[in-house]
Amino acid sequence: MSLNPARRRWRLVTLALFALLATLFVAQRPAAAAAACPTDGIPFTSTLSNGVVQIGQLDPATGASATACGVVRWTPELTLEGTIPKENLAFEPLSVPIGLLSVEVEIVPVTDFSGPVTFGADGIHIALSGQVVANADVLLSTCSIGPFRSALTTDRSGALTGAPFTGTDTTNLNGKLVGNEDPVPAAQHNWKCPLLVAALFNAITGLPSPAGESSLTFDANLSLTPAAAAALKA
Repeated sequence: MSLNPARRRWRLVTLALFALLATLFVAQRPAAAAAACPTDGIPFTSTLSNGVVQIGQLDPATGASATACGVVRWTPELTLEGTIPKENLAFEPLSVPIGLLSVEVEIVPVTDFSGPVTFGADGIHIALSGQVVANADVLLSTCSIGPFRSALTTDRSGALTGAPFTGTDTTNLNGKLVGNEDPVPAAQHNWKCPLLVAALFNAITGLPSPAGESSLTFDANLSLTPAAAAALKA
């Protein structure tokens, strides 16, 4: 997406101001303990790696990763639905590039992620969605974006297309998850994120961003016990 000259100049000015201020402040965030994985269904674990995260008009952040565990259950309509409790989905903090600097952004699920699981001749198709908040450490402030819907699928999402889970070993499958259809709101100012900091961050990132401008892409591994693999194939 190209910027008009006036907006480009404004963004360059805000980038320069942000770079000057960011050299003075660094914020740290403690790690959270992992929750026990659910067992009231057909259990699975998953790792997401080699992620590329695009937030608004910023350059993509690469090397994103996450871990998850959840269950697959039969619905009353005799379809399969996967669920990852919010406590069992953990994204590693991202270093989002802003010019020559970077800002640490943490994606935090605030609802469970759930959606259909289907079988095709080309593999297992999954589409999960839930609500997240993105917390950005900016100039000794924590600016929060959201909550907003975030969806990941092995199928098509906006301009991106994933890949279903496949593999010769049914207990260890690989696929690709993508998300490119959800709008992202602006950061809101509050006592943790002063008005000037929020305005500066939104100006640099181009938030709020419409559907199709922000995106997520992950290589994904799906691990099942032999019993779980047999139950899903039944």
